[in-house]
Amino acid sequence: MRRSFRQPREVRAMPPLRLAVDARVLAEDTRGIGRYARAVLRRLVVRDDVALTLLIPALVPSRHRLAYARALGSEAFTLRRRPGARLDVIWHPANGTFVASRLPSVATIHDAVPFRYPASDPKRREHAQAPFLRSARTATRFVAVSQFGRSELETWLAIPRERIAVIPHGVDPNFSPGEAQPLPAGLVAGGYFLFVGDPVAEPRKNFPLLYEGYRQAWPGGDGPALAVAGPRAPSLPGVVALGNLGDDLVAGAGGSLRACYRGALALTLPSYHETFGMPMLEAMASGTPVLASRASSLPEVGGDAPVYLPSDDAGAWAAALCRIAGDADLRATLRAAGIERAAHFDWETSARSHLDLFRSLLR
Repeated sequence: MRRSFRQPREVRAMPPLRLAVDARVLAEDTRGIGRYARAVLRRLVVRDDVALTLLIPALVPSRHRLAYARALGSEAFTLRRRPGARLDVIWHPANGTFVASRLPSVATIHDAVPFRYPASDPKRREHAQAPFLRSARTATRFVAVSQFGRSELETWLAIPRERIAVIPHGVDPNFSPGEAQPLPAGLVAGGYFLFVGDPVAEPRKNFPLLYEGYRQAWPGGDGPALAVAGPRAPSLPGVVALGNLGDDLVAGAGGSLRACYRGALALTLPSYHETFGMPMLEAMASGTPVLASRASSLPEVGGDAPVYLPSDDAGAWAAALCRIAGDADLRATLRAAGIERAAHFDWETSARSHLDLFRSLLR
């Protein structure tokens, strides 16, 4: 009997995805948007199956190469002003489309704040909303960072649910329990509450409500400090302005903010509107108790780990601040619950989900 044998089929490696990214927030943005873009791209730039092109609004992009290499911890990328030819997909990670292109595109819309809380001045309102509306008209697919965020895109931008992929943030392994060193001058471990963000430029962070609760808790000014890690902080009794720590701008850094989380009695997150709340996740991973508003996406992200409070009740915040400052057992319980909850979020998983979405546009 004659036997026939088939020659084994040649297996060809999948060509790298030629990914273009609007990288305007990559090298200097210390907000959550910049941290998100860096976290994802630091994991994509080291992959053999991704060829990364960063698009930056500079006359001579090559002059900025060092800053972007420091931000990503790698030089495995190309810099351009415009997408040009020989690219597969473009990603807009920064709340809107700012670079015109005919490529299949993915836009990450972190929130719909310019629509939910529009500026009263027509020109400012139009300027803030335009990049979002451009994405809604032109993007092939969208990324929302939470289920709540997806509902915002459906409600305010009329984007069909099936075009929105929900990909939660991760948390960097740099955020972990340990000694609170080095702390900024003026802080003592266990002697302060922490607020992360810009209480002046972002009213939805609800800092005045937090401060009113803080003032009610210690009317004589003899309580723990209220430390603000952000670009600005109001000059108020008890408030310690730490400035914009910004230590995520360089790959492998992050010691200052991590120390602030580790040394805090609790992270205070009184926001009445968030679509994720990255400080909550970083604090939980660092073993820091969390006090948060029961509002928007925060219960979705925090699960059962934080203590939730109304976003409009200063008295409830005053009582919670006093309780957590004086109850070591409660802090230990919240610490353990937060570490367990944070373990469900991983930047490697998030980056792979982004890559899967980018590749799906080619199919």
